[in-house]
Amino acid sequence: MASEWLGLNEIAGSANFTFVAFITYVLLTVIGLRFGLYAYWNGRATESDAQITLWGYLLFIGVAAILSGVVGILRIVLRVFGDVLLNLVGGFILVMVLCLVLALRAVYISSSGVSAPSDRLLIGVFVVAVAVSTLGMLALDSMRTPFAGLQGATGVALLAYGYRFGSRQLANTRVQGTLLDTLLRHLLPVLLFGSMIPVSELAVVAGLDRAIVLHVQIVFVIMTATTLMTATIKLRQNLVGMGG
Repeated sequence: MASEWLGLNEIAGSANFTFVAFITYVLLTVIGLRFGLYAYWNGRATESDAQITLWGYLLFIGVAAILSGVVGILRIVLRVFGDVLLNLVGGFILVMVLCLVLALRAVYISSSGVSAPSDRLLIGVFVVAVAVSTLGMLALDSMRTPFAGLQGATGVALLAYGYRFGSRQLANTRVQGTLLDTLLRHLLPVLLFGSMIPVSELAVVAGLDRAIVLHVQIVFVIMTATTLMTATIKLRQNLVGMGG
């Protein structure tokens, strides 16, 4: 088997699945690096102070994707801390989803000029939920079920919250065809597929075999990496358009 030839530490007792997961995490790492770099370069090239926050969130998305991919690779390569690293992958993915939501919120505020101070408490709740679910799954792996449920519920909430801003923005005729509009259309699929990775943990809570859930999650990781790649192309085009 491929994973045996490379000396990889198997996931879910499947050599072929392990090899696919390894390639997937490598792909996510590379794409996350490119996305983060282009977000950074766009941020440096922009002359709009209102967009600095947006580019910062996009940079964090790239960093979180890199960390998810690297930890996933380590989970397969290393012979120790397997379950801990696997849980940490889900945590970084959830951080990436949170940054995506914050980026969509920044797009809405930048285009509409309307701040949302009342949402700050909710954002704080999201941050706490992400931290607690991730740390809980790391520290208490034998009691991961309630924290997996919290992680899945947080994914659902972030998806709904992010798409609330996305739907508002798509209905805004004033920005159709602009950078913010096209960027939004590229980020929404990343949010959808990325959030489905933690959301699928709810299937484990419901009693589904974790091995099956892991196979489903890898599919969503592949789709997340693919949509992130198309968003990277948009960032590169925007940088060229600014003469960067």
